[in-house]
Amino acid sequence: MPRGRLFSRSTGYCGSAVRVAVTLVIAITGACARQVEHSGPPGPSAQIPASGEDQIIRHVSFPIAREAFWGADGNTIFIRYEADGRFFFAMADRLHEQNVSPHGQWESVVYAQPSDAQAFAKRQPAARPLSILGVQYYREFVLRVADRLVPPEPEAGVLLNRADKEFFFYRDQAGSLQLVTGMVNKPAKVPLIASYRIETLSDLVAGEADAYLMDLGIEDDRVLISTGESGPYARPFAIFDRTSGQRIFISLEPFRFGTVETNIVEQTGKTAWNVGRSYWWDFWNRPVSHISRGVIFALDTVRDAGRDVTIRLLQFPELDDDPILPLEQGPGMDIAAWERFLDETFGEQTYAGQAQILIDGDQFFPRLIDSIQNADRSIKIRTYIFDNDDFALGIADLLRQRSADLKVQVMLDSLGTQFAQTESPATLPEGAETAAAIMHHLELGSKVNVRPLTNPWLTGDHSKSMTIDGRVAYVGGMNIGREYRWEWHDLMVKLTGRVAAAVDYEFDKTWAHATMAGDLVYPAFLATSEMDQLPLREGDYPIRILTTLPMESQILRAQIHAIRRAKSAIWVENAYFSSTRVLFELAKARHRGVDVRVILPVEGDNGIMDKNNVQAANTLLKHGARVFIYPGMSHVKAAIYDDWACLGSANFDKLSFRVNKELNLGISHAGFVDRLREEVFEADMARSLELTEPLPEDFSHTLASIFASQL
Repeated sequence: MPRGRLFSRSTGYCGSAVRVAVTLVIAITGACARQVEHSGPPGPSAQIPASGEDQIIRHVSFPIAREAFWGADGNTIFIRYEADGRFFFAMADRLHEQNVSPHGQWESVVYAQPSDAQAFAKRQPAARPLSILGVQYYREFVLRVADRLVPPEPEAGVLLNRADKEFFFYRDQAGSLQLVTGMVNKPAKVPLIASYRIETLSDLVAGEADAYLMDLGIEDDRVLISTGESGPYARPFAIFDRTSGQRIFISLEPFRFGTVETNIVEQTGKTAWNVGRSYWWDFWNRPVSHISRGVIFALDTVRDAGRDVTIRLLQFPELDDDPILPLEQGPGMDIAAWERFLDETFGEQTYAGQAQILIDGDQFFPRLIDSIQNADRSIKIRTYIFDNDDFALGIADLLRQRSADLKVQVMLDSLGTQFAQTESPATLPEGAETAAAIMHHLELGSKVNVRPLTNPWLTGDHSKSMTIDGRVAYVGGMNIGREYRWEWHDLMVKLTGRVAAAVDYEFDKTWAHATMAGDLVYPAFLATSEMDQLPLREGDYPIRILTTLPMESQILRAQIHAIRRAKSAIWVENAYFSSTRVLFELAKARHRGVDVRVILPVEGDNGIMDKNNVQAANTLLKHGARVFIYPGMSHVKAAIYDDWACLGSANFDKLSFRVNKELNLGISHAGFVDRLREEVFEADMARSLELTEPLPEDFSHTLASIFASQL
């Protein structure tokens, strides 16, 4: 999908970055550069062309601070440092710190402008000298922080995420701390115990920094530390400001955004190939499915368009005259009766298991990588988008490596993956490795079996599931790419028990239907295969699998019924909110006294849907619902109806409810629902801006809403 934004940034949130005392990865920032002036003999530093006539110098060796001053204005920092055998001078202004993270969750950086000896000598008269510590002290401090987080037992590790880098710490058999850069490079047999984002540990890190300086006998208010970082966008210096509790990170090279190289001829060829496969090859390969999908798509379009017109022109105006009742204070719907209703309506599709909530890429991808590294029999990836950026290539390379030892299958949506690869992630650094064709990259020199799914009649497979050995499964909204790892707010669920085997079986069914002569292979597969029956475990509870398939809109129907039955509360978070039918049902629920709350992102990835969401937000607000605008792109697809949760890959739009294949979970286990309510909904509402008045809209928003209702 193309990357865009929902509302303008002026209506959103600009989070202040958490400043912490340890810098664990290469830094990124944006600024203009100019020619560096230096003293000393020539060295091996490389001159890097920048915009216009400007240049920057990228050091080969890591810079070491030799002298530093804190300006009298409290914002200017003067530094003399040594690198590549000569001295350099730089000046930083704290008022110009920048944060490249789309959500402002990464640490900010202050770019130190190149200076010269004369300017350094004429620094502000009242500038105060800073105490300076070398790289060895910084390394000791990093290990001190890690020692607080890593379990005491050997062969167990934790991941520290900082900006868009990963650092895996673990203890060897002797109990000594070890560090590996990148989750994919960690020892496979060392399990991941926990994943932390260093930016959120400011209190811990600040406390350790102060204690460490006290142990060294340093009582100065401010201390500059050389970190030992070098290379592109490094942060070679950090300042501990004990008077304010702030930590200031300084970069000598401005961040420059990279792009994914695209070729219009190549993209045209890929589109033609995908269209040809979807309408020619697919017709001869699966004629029954191909024709039936076309007929179903046409009938659904006519029926949904008629229902949409009726709701807009007749039912909503009637609802305007109905009173909005006070919020119900009693219990929610009878969950046992609700589960029986679902069994009667959709069949008994519940499986015993346990579900763990994984919020954002920091929690999901490290666990996925750990599972892939420790797989024994099979790895099955089903995704709408397998991107071609630097992070996706790392996952692809790991799958290629594992394919030498076990069965690796990757099933991806052809058009979804192709169109995503024409856009550049927001934080892609300049020079990052990308691939022209991810399918070719996956298969090249490996035994990975890749199956690109066709898209007849605009249908696609929007499901996201990853299963390991048929015993562990991951289901939710995340595709494979840099946005999902580092940039967007999103949600996955880790499944164990029989429900994981059920997700694995769903993969096998789709794989069979996507093979040659799929209309024949699929029924033969169903007749000759069955789901693995894993043993029941203590603590397992029922988890329901809901799907969207041709002629079977389980996810839509289940949620419509849930909205109508809800008595207490309906909380929804989704970035694509174009179903007029669902919007009307939510408005009716609020009129009868249900607490209806909807979280929408301030940034979306589709212009038409963005305009549609403005009108959806205003409509909900008009009918008494509470609407929250999340600060950034939220790709979460989850809802709670009283005490029943429904979450997975499906959006609140026609494509997810009628056209695409989707995979959701329905869970009424009290502990899981409470965690989802607290860790996702309450946390996201706390971070969001609640609307108190309608957003500006015009006729273009109405047109977008009408068009989006058919997407």
